[in-house]
Amino acid sequence: MQRFRNLIASAYQRFNALQRGEKRCFGVTMSQCFTLELLHENEALTVRELAQRLGLDTSTVTRTIDVLVRDGLVRRQRNEHGDRRQVLLALTTRGRSLARRLMGCADAYCERIVDQIPHDRVPDVVHALELLVAALDDMQEAGSKAA
Repeated sequence: MQRFRNLIASAYQRFNALQRGEKRCFGVTMSQCFTLELLHENEALTVRELAQRLGLDTSTVTRTIDVLVRDGLVRRQRNEHGDRRQVLLALTTRGRSLARRLMGCADAYCERIVDQIPHDRVPDVVHALELLVAALDDMQEAGSKAA
């Protein structure tokens, strides 16, 4: 188990350090980057939905969103098709453009990583990552049911 723990920690640290360097030129933090990418993949989300998907608390996400709103990348809007008290977050045109560039950068970065893996082993690595993500999702779901 120690080897698994060390490998997870090492992969996480290396991936974040390298990715941070890749995206630094766009002038956003990694939290802002992940927020922009998630909002790009979804038409609009509430702070609560965004926090849940990012695995962060709502106060942290609110601070991130405040900066993105200030910078003209995200807008807050009332839910016109449901509970009008509910505030939805959506990308502005400028935010959508930046998110597309960030995602393109992330795709190129992942492509370079995959290029370092022997071609015949890539499906095994992808499968192992799918199993890991599913296990993490199961743990998060079990934790939210216990709370």
